[in-house]
Amino acid sequence: MSIEPSEAAAALQSIAAVERRTREAVFYAGASAIFIMWGVLVAAGYVLSELSPRSARVTWVATSALGCAATAIIVILRMRTRARETRDWRLLWAIVILTAFGAAWSYLLGPIVPRPMIYAFQPSLILLGVLLVGLWLGRFLVLLGIAGIALIALGAFLAEPWLHLWMASVQSGTFIVGGLWLGRVGIPQ
Repeated sequence: MSIEPSEAAAALQSIAAVERRTREAVFYAGASAIFIMWGVLVAAGYVLSELSPRSARVTWVATSALGCAATAIIVILRMRTRARETRDWRLLWAIVILTAFGAAWSYLLGPIVPRPMIYAFQPSLILLGVLLVGLWLGRFLVLLGIAGIALIALGAFLAEPWLHLWMASVQSGTFIVGGLWLGRVGIPQ
């Protein structure tokens, strides 16, 4: 029995599509834990900053450091199950670089830029990263990034007492809802 070239090409395309969908589902399952963890950390950061405004800078540095360390641990644990040839650290390094870039500029611009814009800058930068990752890994992340950035931009126009609550709700809510959805469609490893 011989197979026609067009049939072989169609079979290879089907295999490639299944491989792509499987890779997305495995990534979504791992990203779910990371998204939920960041949502909880961001909510805790806002609560602690509100309870002790003088310690807000230390609170956010500690929150970011804890989140980055926990993210790295989750990624490392999940990567142990993959073959060495398939391990790609570029995504993790991109997230670290994006976070460090945003933190540095937030620190430098903090005294100059109006407070609502600083509150909007870092989370919208992170959600821009989520949106960009979505260009490779699936449209849900693109939609999540766009929705989060739009809600953060709307919140920048709120008065100060409501701004904190809005940003805490939008930031942590975006990550937690996104994490729950990602976990629903992901394949546990």
